[in-house]
Parts: sequence; C-alpha cells; structure tokens
Amino acid sequence: AYPTITLSNIGASFNTAGTRIQLLSGACGAWASLACVSTTALSTATTPGGAGLTVGTVYYIRITSNTNTGVPAGGNDVWGFDICITDPAPGRVDFSSSYINVTKGTGGGTVAPGDTLEIRTTFAVFNGAFDSLAFYDTLVHSKGLRFVPNSLSIRTNEGKVYKSFTDVLDADAGWRAVTGSDTSIQINLGLNATGTVRGKLRNTSKPSFYGGTCIIMATYRVVVYASYNTKINYKGGAITYRDTATGVYTKYNFNRDTLMVYQSPGLCPNAISVTNAVGVETNGTFGAPSGAAPLARNRGTSAYTPAYTYQTFSSLGGPQDYYYGIANNTSARYTTLQNWGKPDTNSISYRVFTLWDIIGDHTGAANTAKGNPPCDTTKPVSPANPCGYMLIINSAYKTDTAFQYTVTNLCPNTYYEIAAWLRNICYKCGCDSNGVGATGAGYIPSGTGDSSGVQPNLAFQVNGIDYFTTGNIPYYGLTPTKSDTSNKWVKRGFTYLTGASQSTFLLTIRNNAPGGGGNDWALDDITVSTCLPTMKYSPGPIINVCKLNEQWIFDTVKSYFNNYIYYQWQRSTNGGATWSNATGSGNSGTGSPSWNGSAWQYVALYRIPPIDTWVTNNGDKYRLIVATLGGNLSNNNDCIFTDGGMVTISVIDCLWALNLQLLTFNGSTVNNHNNLFWITSKEGEAVQYLVEKSSDGINFTGIGTVNGYNNSAEKNQYSFVDPSLADNKYWYRIIIVNSKGEKKYSSIIHLGNEQGDFVLSNVVNPFKNELTFEIFTTKNEKIEASLIDMFEKTVRKSSYTLYSGVNVLNFYNTDNLSSGTYILRVGNNENSIYRRVIKN
Repeated sequence: AYPTITLSNIGASFNTAGTRIQLLSGACGAWASLACVSTTALSTATTPGGAGLTVGTVYYIRITSNTNTGVPAGGNDVWGFDICITDPAPGRVDFSSSYINVTKGTGGGTVAPGDTLEIRTTFAVFNGAFDSLAFYDTLVHSKGLRFVPNSLSIRTNEGKVYKSFTDVLDADAGWRAVTGSDTSIQINLGLNATGTVRGKLRNTSKPSFYGGTCIIMATYRVVVYASYNTKINYKGGAITYRDTATGVYTKYNFNRDTLMVYQSPGLCPNAISVTNAVGVETNGTFGAPSGAAPLARNRGTSAYTPAYTYQTFSSLGGPQDYYYGIANNTSARYTTLQNWGKPDTNSISYRVFTLWDIIGDHTGAANTAKGNPPCDTTKPVSPANPCGYMLIINSAYKTDTAFQYTVTNLCPNTYYEIAAWLRNICYKCGCDSNGVGATGAGYIPSGTGDSSGVQPNLAFQVNGIDYFTTGNIPYYGLTPTKSDTSNKWVKRGFTYLTGASQSTFLLTIRNNAPGGGGNDWALDDITVSTCLPTMKYSPGPIINVCKLNEQWIFDTVKSYFNNYIYYQWQRSTNGGATWSNATGSGNSGTGSPSWNGSAWQYVALYRIPPIDTWVTNNGDKYRLIVATLGGNLSNNNDCIFTDGGMVTISVIDCLWALNLQLLTFNGSTVNNHNNLFWITSKEGEAVQYLVEKSSDGINFTGIGTVNGYNNSAEKNQYSFVDPSLADNKYWYRIIIVNSKGEKKYSSIIHLGNEQGDFVLSNVVNPFKNELTFEIFTTKNEKIEASLIDMFEKTVRKSSYTLYSGVNVLNFYNTDNLSSGTYILRVGNNENSIYRRVIKN
C-alpha cells in the first residue's frame, strides 16, 4: 500500500538532474496521473496525499527527462536506468488473551462458582503505527460466564485502569449489547477512538513502556455461574488492526481456551509422597553443577521452556524480555553479596537491570521462604553452598508458556499435588502509563509498599485445560538494601485427581500476565507428587507379645480424599529390608471410611496368628499398604502407599504361673539419671526383679537386680537408679523371677524426649484381659481413670498416684467385659484425655 519508487544507475545521456518519475493509473489511452516528482525517489506514503495505493490494483510508472546530453564525445548513447520498488518495513505488534481470578487474590486457587474473573486481551506496539484498532468478544448464553455490568475498561500492563467505559453505545469507545441471549462486547482502542470509530496507536503512545513500546489491555469482568467439574471456554473474541506503513489489515481470532471449574483444597492436606513424577530437569529442581570449583553459574538451555529464548547472566546483564536463564546466582557482574543499592549505580552494575534480586535457588533450603544464598562459584558444592539451579523468566509482553512436560507413570484414580516454588525478583521495576520508571521522579505508584510493576501471575494447565492460577505474586522485600533477604519464595499449587485409567498428562505452566516493567520471576522445585493418607498404628510402635499368643494390631487410615480404601497388611522378617503379604484373618480388605469432621477415616484390623509369635519372630515388623485400586495391591508398584510407620513385635516367654502382680511401673529423670519405681502386690514367695534397658525398644540388656522383700505386705514399693547418664531416649522393663525360674514381664516404658505436661500414650488397643496404658506427667499428682461403654456407663474406675515421669497403669480383669468400643478417660485437676479403645 505504501511502496517507495527509486531510480538508480541513470545513464549519462539521460541526465540525472532532469529526470522525472510519474505514477499513473488507468489504462493505455486513458492515463490518470497520480503523482510526478523531479527527484530520484517517490514515496507513496506522502505523495499523493499519503493515502497510499490500493492493494491488488495495477499501476504504471513513466520515466521522463526534460533535458538530455546527447551522445557523449567519442561514445555511445547511454539512456539506461534501474527502477526499484520497495515495500516499507512493517510495524511490529504482539498480542494475547488471558484472565486473572479476581476473587482468589494474591493467594491464588482454582476457579469456583461465584468467582469473578477479569478477561484480558493484551496488545503491544513495538514500532510503527497502527489504526483500525478494536477488540471484539461474545459471551454465549448458558456457557458458564455472566458479564459484570460497567466493567469495560482499558488497563495498563500492571492492571491499573487507564480508561473506563459505560456499557451503552455512546461517545466513549466501549460498549456491550445483548444479541438474542448472548452478550456482544466491543472496545475500540487507541487515539481518537469512539463508540463508532476505531483508534490508532504508535509505539510511543500511552500507556507507554519507557517511551518505546505501548502496552495496553482491553478488559472486562465476568462471574462464574457454572457448577464444579464444568469446562468453560474462558476467552476468544478477536482483535483488528491495520499497519499504517504497509496498509495491511489484520483480524486475529483468538482460540477459545478452556478452564475447569474445580474444587481443590489447595496443596495436599495430609501428606505427600517423596516421589516426584516430574521426571525431567532433575525432577523439577533444574539440577546443580558437578565437579570441582570453579562452578558454572549458567547451566544451559532447557527443552521444556519452548516459548522463550535462552540468555546467560553476565556482566552485560541477564535475560531480556522474552528471554529466560537457568542459573544459580542471578547477579550480573558476579557477586555473592546481596546488599548493593537499588538501583545499583556502579559503573558496571552488580544487578541485572540495576534492580533484580541477587539470589540462589530454592531446592533443599533450610528456610523455605528465604531460599538458598547466591552460589559462590569459587567454592565446591556443600550444604552451606548448595549452588542448585533455577529457572528465571523475563516475561514476554504477551502471555506465554514457561514450562511444559508430559508427565508419565501416574497412578489412576489418585490425587496428586501439582505445585512449584515461585519468587518475584524485581524490586521497583514498575513503569507507569507515562513511561516513567518506579525509581524516576513523578512515578505514579502502583500500591503501598510495592512498586515492582507487573506482578507474576501463572496458570497451571493439565492437558490444555486451566485448573489453577497463582494469583498475583507481590514483591515482599523491604528497604532497598535489605530487599533481597526479606523478599521470599512462595509455594503455589493444587490437587488433581487422575481418571480411572489415566497414567499420563501434559503439564503446562503459563505466564498469565503481560511483561514490560516487572513480571520477572524465578521458578524452582516443580512437583507432581501423590497426596497420601496419614496412618496411625496401635498398639505400637513396639509391643510385647507372649510366645505363641495371638496379637491384634490395627491402623487408623485418615485422608482428606475418600479413595484410599483398599488395604493389605505386610510383614518383614529382616528389619524392613523386604516385605511380603501377611496371612491370616484381616490381612487385606476394603475400608469403609466415615467423615470425622476433618478427614475420611477407617480402621484396618489384623490378627497376628500364634504361629508368627515364636521367640524367633522377635523383631518382626508389620505395616499397612493402601491403594486407590484393588489391583495395585498385588502389583507392588509405585501406586501402593504407606507412610513409613510400622509395628515391631517383641516376643517374650511369659510364664503366667507366677501370681505376683506388678501394680505400677513408672520412671523419671532426676539429675541426668533415669529413676525407676514400681509397686507390686503381696509377695507370696521369694522373687528377684531384673531391670533391663534398651536403646531401640527391641533389644534389652540387664543393668541391675533388686531383691524382693518376701513379706506379707499388701503392696511393696521398689526403686532403681540407672547408673548411666540419661543422654538419649531409653526403654526399660522389669522381669520378675522366682526361685523356680518362672518369669513375668512388665510393660515397657520409655524416658526422654517427652512432650507436654500430661500425656497419655502406649495404650494397648485392642485389649482383652487387661487394659494397659502410660501417663507422662511433669509432677507428682493423683489422677483418676475411667472406662466408659457406649451407653455412657462407667464400667471401671480407679485412682492412681503418679510420679514425675512415665507411669504404666492397668485396668485388670477386663475379660468379663462385653466386646465392643469403649472410651478411656484419664484426668487430673487440669486436664482430661479421652481415647477410644476396643475390647476383643
């Protein structure tokens, strides 16, 4: 539409000074002269009138001269010339469509019914001028989104309102109308735009990014009225523009992307597996340098950051807009110091763009909010100098993909936590609508305490569907010299349920906000990890079992999600190195969870048969595995789960012919030595009390002997002081031995690492002939214990005198109680503790 016609290599006979260029339209015999210039160049952008030519029309060029030099002396006529027709350089624009969840704010989250979303179309002019600018969209009735009245506006890339419009078609440039049941939206953009005229923008127009690029957003808001698990086409519409240099008119129709109205508790509420399904980029950590110092500061490219271009950190700076880096130290001019000024006024700045944080990565940080220090590349990798890499994005002016990977080997019907750690790394990177930077005079602030500019806002997609947005991530740093260390990493993510047969999905993390003046951020520790239930074993973790006696154990399985219902008990005879499925009553089954107010819960009960309680079974371990599909229990694959807990049995040779009863057994730590106390019933024969000690609760060693009184007293009190220092956690038991060699074992108590002033623990549950439990207290006191049936009738009640430390207590002769569930209540003057127990 605006070509330039140029003459060159004009022959001497033609005479350059007298040459004319004439532009003609029409046909032979009916020419119409459009322009005639007496120079060697004709620009149709200015002549005639700057209207340009009509694309697709044939034009003619005539070259004339008002003088000629004839034939040069001694030569031939030279009349030649060259005509060159050149199209002007087109302007450059970029654009995209996205949304933010206004309701969820900076915390982020999934889209829920009733949430307000802001639909955004970003248009950026890098150079040149464009007119016929307009944005169009249609909200289709019954598709899940309802227009918010009076929300039409043009915003800066920071999201601040630049111009607002009424909903009616009037003098301003935005309006909406109801067509049938649908809502049509149009916003005319740029200078001189009205309700009926589309406007014009140059790269120097406002809102301006430092006077060189114009970045605007056409926005409106909607309310979600669709129900959960509904897919919504959340964006679409079109944008129109014409390049005034080339005359080329463009109408771009955005693809309608999809979001899911999805209910998620956020991150895994209970526990998370250590296995990360992100099998690339060193399981989402981006790795660390290897070898001796000096270490590489820049790692190199990633195949999983498809929309950005790689750039290193160096004295020349760091990644520009539309670029990314993978580094362990984000300084420009290398340094590990973080207290340089902002802006850094050194002749060669230590900071990228004089403003970026100088930080290390996040992986393995002791303080997860603070992260790791910048890598000292002159020293080897160590716990104090981890030097892990991270992904750093300097966002494009349009929204674009930062990370994408197809995750495989997933478990069907399983909840996964999809998450990452993020950090806004640019302090005072804002640029207001006048093109003034945050550190410049006259800057229009973007908010109290934060002038970082465009705040990062990321969307997490699964198979091309948006499930979660992070919300805007502010810059948390304080004063300029302390901002690097007071700024922080934040974890953002959600839980996702795989389908009944799903074992893979495409994970995409997309930049959801425009660049230019901020939106510079670091990403690390991307995880796709299984949400696990919590598992509480009882009795345990160590239980005494009399030789060739059965023993019941159970595990209470709790989960926020009601799908870990298939279970299998397993047994290990080699200390947990290998496991095999247990046999016998209750070894496997399907739980029936009930909601306890905070989680789904069921109890898996297993009877250890007498054949597995020989003395040779001492130290055997039992655990429960659970799965979301019954078939996974027998596959021994990554889709079976356990929390690492287990029950260890200690098989003892119980000779119950001994009539003597051990009434109480307790202990406390005094002057850094463990003191043991016990009370027995009437001693009808001579006995000895062997005191044994263990550092693991399984293997016991004798440390002393106390002779019995052999008297007729109803109760006998004994004590023993462990001569070794109480420098760790230890277990103790008493063996009562008579002259015939008959033995009776006490319960096991432990001393050390107790927490709380009054603690109930080690309840033997389920119980049969007696109910044994431990109380830890920090003072000598009297307490009362009651056993209450489900009709709230007290069936056993007793008072006890406790001594500072651990006290082993009993309800004897409970064999005549009916089988079922009871409540054990233990209380002093200040506290009451309740525990559900089962009588077999």
